[in-house]
Amino acid sequence: MSSEKRRPDRLEALERWQSSELEEARVNMSQLHAAAADKQAAVERIEGAIEDFHSLVRQQALGSAPLHAETLLRMSAFNNYQQQQLQSARESQQQAAQQADDARRTVLRLFEQVSVVQRLMDRRREMAGKQEQRLLQKQLDEGALSRAPQTQNETIPAEDTTHGR
Repeated sequence: MSSEKRRPDRLEALERWQSSELEEARVNMSQLHAAAADKQAAVERIEGAIEDFHSLVRQQALGSAPLHAETLLRMSAFNNYQQQQLQSARESQQQAAQQADDARRTVLRLFEQVSVVQRLMDRRREMAGKQEQRLLQKQLDEGALSRAPQTQNETIPAEDTTHGR
């Protein structure tokens, strides 16, 4: 098989392979975006719990009953624990968002690669079509010439330039 015939097959195989990679990257990106959204929801839940706890502490502080030192220590320790959870959740959410953004860039890069191969395939198909049209036209022209009436070439005597001498 000639190299001209094999090239489109190679391009088609490359396009199929890159398209499958693109689809895998899209699935991965979707999963990472969903994970980032879940982690953002976890951050918001923790922030809500901290706000609720702070409201409870304010109510207790404004109440008429005095707070015991041990209660204040436990409230402070619980607040520190929640702040640590919040910090950890924010870091996890930022990491998930970065992974989702990296996956988006990968999808864009793969999409560009697939587009390049598809454009090349289209150009080659167009060139092959033009080449086929030229070949067909050549065959038609040759066929027309072979069917044209054949005239005998009459030999025309060459002018004699020696008459005057």
